[in-house]
Amino acid sequence: MQKLISILLICCNFSALAQKEYPFQNGEQLEYKIHYGPIDAGKASLKVVKEEGNYWFIAEGKSTGFFNLFFKVRDSYESIIDANSLCPIHFNRSVREGSYKKKENVFFNQLSHQAESTRDTISLPENHQDILSVFYYLRSQNLDKFQPGDTIAIQVYLDDEFMSSNLSYVGRDTLKTKFGRISSTLWAPQLELGRVFDEKYGMKIWVSDDENKIPLRVETKILVGSIKMDLTAYRGLKKPLKLTNSK
Repeated sequence: MQKLISILLICCNFSALAQKEYPFQNGEQLEYKIHYGPIDAGKASLKVVKEEGNYWFIAEGKSTGFFNLFFKVRDSYESIIDANSLCPIHFNRSVREGSYKKKENVFFNQLSHQAESTRDTISLPENHQDILSVFYYLRSQNLDKFQPGDTIAIQVYLDDEFMSSNLSYVGRDTLKTKFGRISSTLWAPQLELGRVFDEKYGMKIWVSDDENKIPLRVETKILVGSIKMDLTAYRGLKKPLKLTNSK
């Protein structure tokens, strides 16, 4: 799950963000099936809760079937952000992937400009999100003016540090899904080589080209093999998912 969530490292400048309507809402839920090569490897889900002026984003992932027998995964991520500014407030994750286990808890202190975790305290860069909230921050942006080759600079928190990268806009595509054909925008994040991925631009992300801007598919090459994640169910979307007759 950590590897899958890592594909979501997408962010823009906070100073450009004003209060507005977002494409997600309280009660939105997205469900995905994860494939490791030809093997059905697991399931993942994303959920949005809004309470007391904050958004609470929840991501969970687990291995299933044959894959679960030799590599058990039980991961959970939680991110709390301010509903007006989309500034992160608190991030928590619990990761179990085979023999690897890790827990992380960090508070983003906007007054002292520090990220304060259970292990370290580091300065906040100007443009910052955690590894889960950055995905929703992307969805809040106006992507209509992007041209193929345009990039977005990103700074994302994970493992007591901020990772710098870029997201490259590839163009528009029509994706065949279980729901029908859906117009989408295609993105290629620049990734940190050697950490999880084996190619600088070894990942592709399809996002619905409608008012919801939900991720439809993720494909990535990792150090051993490849992973694909497809949307299988959705509930509580702000707008109906838009299908197309285009081929």
